[in-house]
Amino acid sequence: MQLFLFGSIRKSLIVLVLLAVLPALAIMLYTGHELRGNVVDEAQNYALHQVQAMAAHHERVVDNARLLLMTLAKSSEVRSLDVAACRVLLADILARNSAYVSLSLADSSGHILVAAPDVFAQDIGENKYFQDAMRIGAFTVGDYTLLKTERRVVVQFAQPITGIGSNPVGILVAAFDLSYFGSLFFDTHLPERSVFTLTDANGMRLTRFPETEKYTWVADLPQMVARMSGRDEEGTFLETGVDGISRLYSFKRLRFQGASFPYLMIRLGIPVDQALGEARFVVIRNVALLALATILALVTAWFVGEFTIMRRLNRLMDATSRLEAGDLSTRTGIFSGQGELGQLAGAFDSMAEGLERKERERCLAEEQLLRLNEELEERVEHRTEQLAGANKELQKILDDLQRTQSQLVLSEKLAALGELVAGVAHEINTPVGVALSAGSTLAEKNRALVELFGQGEMKRSDLAQYLDDSREGTEMILVNLNRASELIRSFKMVAADQVSETRRIFNIKGYIEEVFLSLRPKLKKTNHRIEILCDEQLVIESYPGAFSQILTNFIINSLVHAFEPDQAGLIRIEVVNNTNTIELSYEDNGRGMAPETRDRIFEPFFTTARSQGSTGLGLHIVFNIVTGTLGGTIKCESTPGQGTSFHVVIPV
Repeated sequence: MQLFLFGSIRKSLIVLVLLAVLPALAIMLYTGHELRGNVVDEAQNYALHQVQAMAAHHERVVDNARLLLMTLAKSSEVRSLDVAACRVLLADILARNSAYVSLSLADSSGHILVAAPDVFAQDIGENKYFQDAMRIGAFTVGDYTLLKTERRVVVQFAQPITGIGSNPVGILVAAFDLSYFGSLFFDTHLPERSVFTLTDANGMRLTRFPETEKYTWVADLPQMVARMSGRDEEGTFLETGVDGISRLYSFKRLRFQGASFPYLMIRLGIPVDQALGEARFVVIRNVALLALATILALVTAWFVGEFTIMRRLNRLMDATSRLEAGDLSTRTGIFSGQGELGQLAGAFDSMAEGLERKERERCLAEEQLLRLNEELEERVEHRTEQLAGANKELQKILDDLQRTQSQLVLSEKLAALGELVAGVAHEINTPVGVALSAGSTLAEKNRALVELFGQGEMKRSDLAQYLDDSREGTEMILVNLNRASELIRSFKMVAADQVSETRRIFNIKGYIEEVFLSLRPKLKKTNHRIEILCDEQLVIESYPGAFSQILTNFIINSLVHAFEPDQAGLIRIEVVNNTNTIELSYEDNGRGMAPETRDRIFEPFFTTARSQGSTGLGLHIVFNIVTGTLGGTIKCESTPGQGTSFHVVIPV
């Protein structure tokens, strides 16, 4: 999708004007931000100054109370606990100090002797500030307490009265009303909706101005308490009050000597809107003026673009439309020296002339191309006929190769079977010859005994000798005939399995031993040692002929390729039964193979012993049997000098 800037010249001019205005807008906003920051700083300083003034006034109240009570405690009327004189004195002092709610005099046990105003007063002996003042003998500040009937909070100041011997004989108590700060708050003439709050160290809001009665002795907002309970003793922060108004708050923590509480928190809140009103007005005014200037600039850009650019562009676009319709003789008619658009028009006219010239050349080239295409079609048709004939010949050659390969594979199997027959026949010849010799000897012994019997010359010893010879000959005949029978039975089973592809149930280890028995004529000429690791009870249903061909080819391959003629090697066969597969591992410790030989051993007609009559089909037949007939996998691992191993996995 194209950018908006390149969609139209008019729009582009508008965008450029707007982009030119953006820096001014950024500067204006930055200036407004700085102005707002300055206003906030001034408001923070003002609020912090006001709250510091409030805190100083509260500290002066405590100091004045300490001075007042210490002065009264040294008067003779008070030190002598003269009730009548003290009543007049305390009433006169209270009338002169409106910040105090009451003044009272108590004895050392906390019993109120005199109170001004003269109302019923309870004993104060159980109060903590009384006990602290009597214990330390110095001025103390008590906890802030709520007068529920009057809904206002007071704090008691206590000063011990020293009698003869410097022992406290009584105590003076002055109750200060926090409502006194209300007059200070209103006299300060703070901005509208400003608030002044006193909170104790436990987070209890002692009083608040304005709306004092509503917010007296209620829990303060947790976020306010958290802000004022940090590391700094005083500071400012922005927060939303309990009435939902965002204010700039300044706070200070006050600590009083002799007080029973750790500190008192006072804060002053000024509405943010009022503090930032002037800065906001300046920013809005400047943005409005900038918007007006932008509109004037846009209108000017629109008309300037129309009269200086668009008219010539329309002529150029009209010429472009005619050129697109196929009129290559069209020209713009704009003088090429009239600025950039004139140069563009000149370039357009040059392009039109070039296109007209190229069109003439294209027509000539198209005629030549048509002639070449006709010639090319004739060549393609001729080459297609030649390729069709070549394909037929190649297919015929491929069919002949496949038939030849099948015949060679069959010949290889029959050759192996013939070699097996020759070996077994030679092996059977020995026991049959021994049995024949024993039978001939036994017949000769029988004929001699018959002659002696006919002549009447047979002795008891002759009969005993004949019986011994007959027994020995019969045993020799039976042993050799049984050996020949076992060889014939193994040969028949292995040979029949190699020719047949019948699936049946058989014992693997027993069948492997029969295969080795049929290969005995080849193995007995060597010194190789055979190890067979297999469960004797392992019985599977598969193709025994396939197993016979696999093992036969492995063994013959080892005898031909792996070992030297006089070498005593090791051939190890291991069969492992898994859940659904049989794993056959065949290993020899012969000379091994190089990687380039190992990678090609399953290819048909590949052999390294062709001079010894090898056809290169043995392992190719094994590969086809494993992957085709048995549906398994075969893998070969071999390293020069480290022997060769085959790993066959067959599903059962």
